[in-house]
Amino acid sequence: MWSNIIGQQRVKEILGNIFSSGKISHAYLFYGNEGTGKDAAAIEFSKLLNCDNPDMLTGACDNCKNCKETDSFRSPLFRYIIALPSGKNESEEDFNPIEKLDREDFNNYLNEIEFKTYDKYHKINLPGANDIRISSIRQIKKDIYLTGKTGKKKIFLISNCEKMNQNSSNALLKILEEPPKDSLLILTTSKLSSLLPTIIGRCQKIKFAGIEKNLIKEFINSGNENISEAEAEFYADLSEGSITKCNEILGKNFLGLREKVIDLLAYLITNQYLKLGNEIDFITGKKDKDRIRQFLILLNVWFRDIICMKSGNESDIINKDKADRIRKFAENFESDDYDIISITEEAVRDLDNNIFPDLIFYNLVFNIKSKLRKKANIQ
Repeated sequence: MWSNIIGQQRVKEILGNIFSSGKISHAYLFYGNEGTGKDAAAIEFSKLLNCDNPDMLTGACDNCKNCKETDSFRSPLFRYIIALPSGKNESEEDFNPIEKLDREDFNNYLNEIEFKTYDKYHKINLPGANDIRISSIRQIKKDIYLTGKTGKKKIFLISNCEKMNQNSSNALLKILEEPPKDSLLILTTSKLSSLLPTIIGRCQKIKFAGIEKNLIKEFINSGNENISEAEAEFYADLSEGSITKCNEILGKNFLGLREKVIDLLAYLITNQYLKLGNEIDFITGKKDKDRIRQFLILLNVWFRDIICMKSGNESDIINKDKADRIRKFAENFESDDYDIISITEEAVRDLDNNIFPDLIFYNLVFNIKSKLRKKANIQ
């Protein structure tokens, strides 16, 4: 049912109108930021198209055999295509890319698909899955021209379609040129510019906006009774309209990590270099890139809040429960905030380029220190 999709009222109306008109395109491209419900909406639309008891207002019934099979990814009318790790004998022109996975990758695939069936906002994570392979597109080509059920659609959802390589993109183009009338291709992407213009041109595009903050808060509160209103507000702001980001935040100790950001800045401005070094060792010691990246994001948010405070836009501050500390910092220090944000973003890029985290952090704090000055009238 449409209620399974968080927000996106405009998208629901568009898809509902498409269904009621009966004018179904051969291919749709759902695009927008990660975590905004593109896959969730594609699955819901797929259920609606083959539902035995559809409702023009509420969408798919969720109870008929077709709805249940599509929702659990077990329908012969629905296929979910994603990037896969390299399998055995990749050079062969086979039509069974999943069967070519080794045992560990295959088990990981099954686990991730199971998570996806329970949570349509789940972000699939398969190590080494960098490309949607040509064998996956060949499998679509094989299946799409088979005779289907009368009055039903064969639907192929290609998730994160920007991961198609050149060969798979070209193979998909051939399918898009002459798709069967009883079939539908839905592509989802958060990187529209990475797609071939010829693929974009052959699809009807539907844009997904960021999810409203109040709906993110409702999502947080619905599954986390122990989170305070202030914490929910903080997490919702950090999520930036993305359920995927929100889930990642909820699975980490962001509040504890934020305290480390505050501690690091305090030691930096008070010249407590031994404690500063200990903080850096704590952050980088386990070489956990995700944790380090999260720290850098929170550091950026802190200086973004300082900019809001200085410009008189206190209501836009994300760290609302730390507003007094941000105000005190702004009153006591001159800081080149945009430069600090820029060098912090550069540190994130260095991290992604596998530069040693310790080197990144010592270089970062040195550069931040050069951008901070205590105000002359402060004793």
